[in-house]
Formats: sequence, structure tokens, C-alpha cells
Amino acid sequence: PTPVTPAPTPRPTTPSGPAVIPPPAGDLSDSQISTYGKGRFLWPLRGQILSDFGPKGTGQRNDGINIRTKAGDTVRAAAAGDVVYAGDQVPGFGNLVLIKHADGWVTAYGHLGRVDVKMQQKVVQGQQIGQAGQTGGVSEPQLHFEVRYAPSANERAKPVDPELVLPK
Repeated sequence: PTPVTPAPTPRPTTPSGPAVIPPPAGDLSDSQISTYGKGRFLWPLRGQILSDFGPKGTGQRNDGINIRTKAGDTVRAAAAGDVVYAGDQVPGFGNLVLIKHADGWVTAYGHLGRVDVKMQQKVVQGQQIGQAGQTGGVSEPQLHFEVRYAPSANERAKPVDPELVLPK
């Protein structure tokens, strides 16, 4: 019998023509994350960073950044997507909103004083999703903001440094 040659895999293209390069599989470097995430996200609010991303000694780590704010300040969706969680059942985060975005990205917004969105609601980039607060056992009003990324649907989204993908 003659061996069957598989058909060539079609390359993804955008309406304008050039191929869209899919993100590399596996663990991405900071520069790959930065390149792939560039231009996708806006700051959910502006303020001084209280705690940055990464290990914090004492065996703890911050999977996002904590931004100092005033209670009641508007918190906005960093990108368009679907609200996949809005509630206060995740210990330590107080009122929490999770938004799933296109291409494997997820953002998290914790310590909210008020949540203005519901599960399965579609949001647009910059839309108010809540107000900053001091829920979840923090000592001052702040927003805990995380960006997570999964190269494929069957992988769990891993935390990435939000400062790699937010505008400078």
C-alpha cells in the first residue's frame, strides 16, 4: 500500500491577508508574553503599586500587582471579554471579578468595594466593572489585579506579570 501524505495545514490569516502567528506553546518568556500581550490591555485604574508581581519572601508570592487607590474609585475592564466570576467566595480576595478574554487571556480584579457586573455578562474594554475597596482582609483600599495566560484551551491559565502587558 502507498503511504498517505497528510494535507498541508492551512496557515491562519486575518481579513487583511498576512498570517497571524500563533503564540508559541509551553512556558513563554517575559519578552514573548510582552510581545503577545502588547496593546491588548489598559490599566484597570491608575495608582501607586503597593506590591509588585512575584515572590514575596516568607514562601508567598503575588500572582498579580496591588495598586493603591481610594475606596470608591472606578475599576475598569482591562480588555473586552466575558465575566466568568463575580462574587466573594475566593478566600483572601474579597469581592472578585474574573474576565475571560480572547486568545487564552484572563484578568482578575480583587478587593472590590462594589461589583457592577454579573456572571456571563459581556464587557467592553474600559467599561466600569466595579469600585475599588478594602475587602478580603487588606489594610488599605487597593485593587489586586492579575493577568493570566494559557497557550491552549486545555491548559490552566498561568499568572504573568501585568506590567509586561499594560501600557507604560
